[in-house]
Amino acid sequence: MNSPILVLVLAGGKSERLHALGRVRTSSALPFGGKYRVIDFTLSNCAHSGLFRVGILTQYAPLSLQHHIGIGKPWDLDRRDGGVRLLPPYVRQRETNWYRGTADALIQNRNVIEDAQARHILVLSGDLIYKMDYGRLVERHETAGAALTIVTTAVPESEPERYGYVATDGDGRVISLEEKPALPSGETISAGIYLFRSRNLQAWLEKPGLGPDLVRDVVQPMILNGDRVVAYELADYWRDVGTIDAYYEANMELLRPVPTLTLHDPDWLIYTPSEDRAPAVITGEGDVSGSLVAHGTHVEGTVRRSILFPGVHVAPGALVEDSIVMHDARILSGARLSRAIVDKGVRIGERAVVGTGDAIPNREFPRDLASGLCVIGKGSEIPAGGSIGRNTLVEIGVREVDLAAGAAPSGVVVRAKGVVR
Repeated sequence: MNSPILVLVLAGGKSERLHALGRVRTSSALPFGGKYRVIDFTLSNCAHSGLFRVGILTQYAPLSLQHHIGIGKPWDLDRRDGGVRLLPPYVRQRETNWYRGTADALIQNRNVIEDAQARHILVLSGDLIYKMDYGRLVERHETAGAALTIVTTAVPESEPERYGYVATDGDGRVISLEEKPALPSGETISAGIYLFRSRNLQAWLEKPGLGPDLVRDVVQPMILNGDRVVAYELADYWRDVGTIDAYYEANMELLRPVPTLTLHDPDWLIYTPSEDRAPAVITGEGDVSGSLVAHGTHVEGTVRRSILFPGVHVAPGALVEDSIVMHDARILSGARLSRAIVDKGVRIGERAVVGTGDAIPNREFPRDLASGLCVIGKGSEIPAGGSIGRNTLVEIGVREVDLAAGAAPSGVVVRAKGVVR
């Protein structure tokens, strides 16, 4: 690209609606697709688009993300000039607060923006799954002479009220952006991808008393102020995985005979750090169909329409179906998993059943656990012969003694120290 671009990835947010899956990690670091983390898609897009000056703004539970990114080698970001920089909030003589929001995160990193001397600033969300050539976005931005270009996409079918709705005139100029309306209307939403002309963004960030939110306090005022804001349509795959259902569905889409998102495109690989593990082992008794099975797994039982991350062990006689099982989980002999999301290091005891009974919505979180899924938090243990109902949330670190009689009915939350609601 002829124009220098600075990429800033917003990856520090806490996703309350992921519950146990988001307790120990930001949503950008959430494992996805049997091998990857969610942020791998954003960083791989940067690599394929030739963008190698990347700042990642972190805050909530950053250790998992920091460990994953390291020096950025998988994405060719381990460079002397440019490369990747992790930008957590830190104590300064001025502005010593935590990031209060997305705009505030940019305000506190104005020195990074100024020092880059970039022509444009590309602000991305690190918790989206999509493929995109940012070069075409830059071409549209420069051709339009825009102060800001907002990437748009079609409205998702589920929970349309979660998004910001974009309206344009006949020339593609944005005339309004309505954030999370109570009564959604329209067919186009913001994809959470913003390309600013650097001088325009800096001028807004320097305004006294600017609020903390990028959309409400920068983007919408730019539109109302008459700044040239245009839209760029992303017609390809795009998913927000900020809820349990959305995360599950995006993973399951990978198992379709012809998946909407292909991970095997040689021209657009998704890069990620590779773990040093042995090849997957499927024994003579093992039976796998319609699934993704990562390296280091050991399958002696039956796996149907599921995703197994590295190091998972499915013992003889165990059945895993329609489930996501993360790193180093152990599914012991005779256990049954159905429509479950199992986090790292979980142990499912012999003959235990996870995902059974009626699909009663969760008592505490009916909005997030009502589709019949069961979530088992990181490092938890389900006792031999135990039973976990549908729409049940087992929090992080639950032990066998925390489950009364080894069972949790549908629609409850199980916490450590025997707290079941």
